[in-house]
Amino acid sequence: MSAHAPLVGPAAGSLSSRYAGKTVLAVGAHPDDIEIGIGGMLARFARAGARTVMAIVSIPTEFETRLSEARRGAQILGAELRLMMDGGCRRIEDVKSYELVAMLDQLVREFQPAALITHGNTDFHRDHLLVHHACLPTQRLRFFDFFCFHPTQCRPVPIPFHPRVYVDVTDTIDAKMDAIMAHASQFGGRSLPTDIFRDVARVQGRMVGVEYAEGVDVMRMLVA
Repeated sequence: MSAHAPLVGPAAGSLSSRYAGKTVLAVGAHPDDIEIGIGGMLARFARAGARTVMAIVSIPTEFETRLSEARRGAQILGAELRLMMDGGCRRIEDVKSYELVAMLDQLVREFQPAALITHGNTDFHRDHLLVHHACLPTQRLRFFDFFCFHPTQCRPVPIPFHPRVYVDVTDTIDAKMDAIMAHASQFGGRSLPTDIFRDVARVQGRMVGVEYAEGVDVMRMLVA
């Protein structure tokens, strides 16, 4: 191969095809976490024929408003929404660790996911870390691919996160951004910009030679 030959990317839809006809379960601590972390991936998986489920652990404030926004965000991405701690504003610290694990066990038994994607262990948000650590024991129930997404944040914070897998979300970046913008109480209401999330996807795309990408870390995955 010539030293100046163009780079050739991976076969289009390879990871998406892996989950076609199967269930991908995304678990986030709060509304908007999943959209920020992997909104483009979920939209791509849904378009490729996967059943995508967005499980939110709790809504700590403005229950009805944030639940409505979460439903809209999931709809934009083509996903189903599940609220784990329903019935009003709750905080993850309101339940003991074993109770949170039991809730996640129930989700895994119900949906039998081919992949589970959640917060990583380098996140600086305690609620996110609690969810990450509660997801780990679910691996004892069945085999599924297990990924962690980039720590979600509203403002830039240096985070030691190094993806091992990148998914091209060039075709779904607009859906991701629309799903994030559905959470108007968090961004429009607090005057927080959302262009940082497109910027992050652009930088990750540069890492692998596409326009936009989302990177995830691999906790467990079977490669045939």
